Amino acid sequence: MRISHLGPTGTYTEAASRRFDPTADLLPVATVAAAIQAVRDGEVDAAVCAMENSIEGSVSIETMDILIRPEFDLRVVGEVVVAIQHHLVGAPGINAAGAEVVYSHPQALAQCRRRLAELAPSAKPVAALSTAGAVEASMQEPGTLAVGSQHAAELFGATIYARDIGDERDNETRFVVLAREDAPPTGDDKTSLAFTVPHDRPGSLVEVLQLFAQHGLNLTRIESRPTRQQLGTYVFFCDVQGHQRDAVVAAVLDEARGMTQWLRVLGSYPRWKRA
Repeated sequence: MRISHLGPTGTYTEAASRRFDPTADLLPVATVAAAIQAVRDGEVDAAVCAMENSIEGSVSIETMDILIRPEFDLRVVGEVVVAIQHHLVGAPGINAAGAEVVYSHPQALAQCRRRLAELAPSAKPVAALSTAGAVEASMQEPGTLAVGSQHAAELFGATIYARDIGDERDNETRFVVLAREDAPPTGDDKTSLAFTVPHDRPGSLVEVLQLFAQHGLNLTRIESRPTRQQLGTYVFFCDVQGHQRDAVVAAVLDEARGMTQWLRVLGSYPRWKRA
């Protein structure tokens, strides 16, 4: 199997890709959009993209926006949950407490905001495209710091000045796997969907959500994103336990289509099982 992911080597997305398929050939690319396009172009079989974090919520708004584009033709076929452990790293022999810059992905910086204020109070946070890219940038600019994984620190020869600096313990990120073909039912699945409802009719969202509850279907996630068309209008993303081919799920989705302005099933896939 060939999998594209946000690179360079050493990112948490690479770690998620290896957890999904340890034997896969990996293709690191510069952006989430490039990872997804590699699947559409036939360069790889699947793309692994960050979706949500237990501390900061949505990790990649870009992923969510791509999923609902009219021309989008891939499916969510899997999920991977990775424990996140951020470290404060930099070139050997620097004064970490006196550093003036700390590089990392915006999500990593947000997840370590309080600890960074304690460990590097003078450091200005500077966004990078990935945590691995941040470590590489820090190594090229001695005297600066980065927030990244132990693997990235080892790859670039960085010194770890403080371990596990996340503001909260049990930090986890959920990644989704995108491919061309639907995943078959396994008996323990999850279905992701997106929909819009009339924004000027009271109770329109509640009616859709109650439909799932009335049929005993558990929603494990609900999140909204602006439609980017009109202020005050939103796309709602939901994950529901069950496969779209299950009789009850299929019936509810059919009924929900009549209650929404637009509904897209993003894919059904096996639920991630913790080791």
